[in-house]
Amino acid sequence: MSNSSDANPFDPFEPIRTTTYLRTSSNRRRKLNQYSRGIKIGKGRHGDVYLCKDDNNNDLEVAVKAVKRSNPRDKIKLLRKNYQQMEQSTLDKYPPWSSTENSIRKEIAIMRKCRHPNLVRLLEVIDDPQQEKIYIVMEYIPGGPVEWTDSNHEPILTLRQTRCIMRDVILGLEYLHYQGIIHRDIKPANIIYTTDRQSVKIIDFGVAHFSLPIHRMKTHEGTQDALEDAALFPDSDLLKRIGTPSFLSPEVVWFADANVELASPASSETFSPSSAGSLSATRIALAVPVPKERPPITKAIDIWSLAITFYCLLFGHTPFSVPTSANENIHHNEFMLYNQICTQDWPLDSHMGVERVKTGGRRPKDSTSEGFLIDQLLDGMLQKDPNNRISLVELKKHPWFLRDLPDAKEWLRSTSPGGDEDLSSLTSCLWQWLKDVSRRLSRIVSISR
Repeated sequence: MSNSSDANPFDPFEPIRTTTYLRTSSNRRRKLNQYSRGIKIGKGRHGDVYLCKDDNNNDLEVAVKAVKRSNPRDKIKLLRKNYQQMEQSTLDKYPPWSSTENSIRKEIAIMRKCRHPNLVRLLEVIDDPQQEKIYIVMEYIPGGPVEWTDSNHEPILTLRQTRCIMRDVILGLEYLHYQGIIHRDIKPANIIYTTDRQSVKIIDFGVAHFSLPIHRMKTHEGTQDALEDAALFPDSDLLKRIGTPSFLSPEVVWFADANVELASPASSETFSPSSAGSLSATRIALAVPVPKERPPITKAIDIWSLAITFYCLLFGHTPFSVPTSANENIHHNEFMLYNQICTQDWPLDSHMGVERVKTGGRRPKDSTSEGFLIDQLLDGMLQKDPNNRISLVELKKHPWFLRDLPDAKEWLRSTSPGGDEDLSSLTSCLWQWLKDVSRRLSRIVSISR
């Protein structure tokens, strides 16, 4: 893989096409407007994904997701009136919160903001009101998902490959967070190799969340559009336990009483890896009490999921897992997994990477060793308290990730989504906010006197 320093750090901005009509063909080569539809290459939450060719662009291969506007569940929810109503003025523009169409429009709103080489790119939305489906046209990424384990749950990537993959994901995630987006489902299956397998891209924004970032409030850049997008994403959405169980953070799987079964499982697929390798792992004894109040759900949940992904690439299995058997209840197993995530420490295998480099175990004493740096990184990323978790900025600057870069300082500068100007603007915005707060407090004190 490349060292991530040669590529253009940001994609050029090109408007995403929105087409409100659909022409289809029933001949042997079925067509959707200018796209000739080929084989099915995937299946998402709301529809299938097809490999297509753009007849207007030299047969460029694209991925087209066909999603129905509604499904039977939507009708049941409407009948039961078990969905949250929006204000009447907004209802005229957007579907109900719980509808499939609303979920589709959320994903589209998120993807419209993604203009980065480490994020899958949206090209066009075909939204014909007369049709039952909406078609989402994206770039086709043929490299396939990152493979990280063998049949014995041992790692298959070198440490250098892992570093390059993680560096790309950090850049993509940093851009998302700068745009006010929380991905909520970072995992190896959502990290895809490009054609030459020299870099990777993050995919699947089906459960992502958006809120207006501070720098937009300061500059008013696209503020109206951003506010309209934010209306699609109520804060209550963040309280839902969504994602892949083994990759969820403590604040997402939080439960008030360890003796009470969790009310509902995660909405994504259950991932129950083998605990292979754990016999040669060391785990520090830890019993963290579960907070009485649920910690806030912030961008820190992506840092936790990224840490689990990092761990998978290094060791070939997840750090938290519950052995399953045919006789056990899946919900009980998930509860046991969530209890581990919230209260237990994570183990460190004796070796990492396909090279089987020694780690020195949990909390290694040799501060110059590779294992010490890895333990340090994972320890910062897997803090139970999200307030203590390492930030993406700190992560990006860590010596282990900067290794092999010809000019680390320039890489850090050129790949920053905000740049020096936006950083100065953000500082100015925060400083003005602090002055306003101070002024208001002074008025309150003077009035009270």
